[in-house]
Amino acid sequence: MRNRLAILTVAVLLPISGVAASVAVAGQAQAATLVKVTVTGTVDDCDDESSPDTVKIKAGTETKTDNSLAGNSNSYSVVFKKIAKNATVTAKATVTCEGGDTYKQSFTLKGSTTADPVTRKQNLEP
Repeated sequence: MRNRLAILTVAVLLPISGVAASVAVAGQAQAATLVKVTVTGTVDDCDDESSPDTVKIKAGTETKTDNSLAGNSNSYSVVFKKIAKNATVTAKATVTCEGGDTYKQSFTLKGSTTADPVTRKQNLEP
């Protein structure tokens, strides 16, 4: 009787543990699909009329900074590499100007529906 009970227990638990392992592996594979999202645009001067110096954008777990604005142009570009495929992420930009003033702007980033890179144009202004 004990042997039959042990065999029945193993017969019931073995398929259940296999299903759980399959679900765990499928979840991990889906979470690993990341796409490259490039954000470009122009940056307006601050309210104190000073020129923009840096742009810092936080999206999801990444924060990217473009320091090339000082003395050059008002164009910026940052690349995010940890945006999940099909994801919608709120991006928060902070522009710091030469005079020390800052301004912030939020916008939405979307990962591509495929594994292809995405380019998003977003102009920043106070």
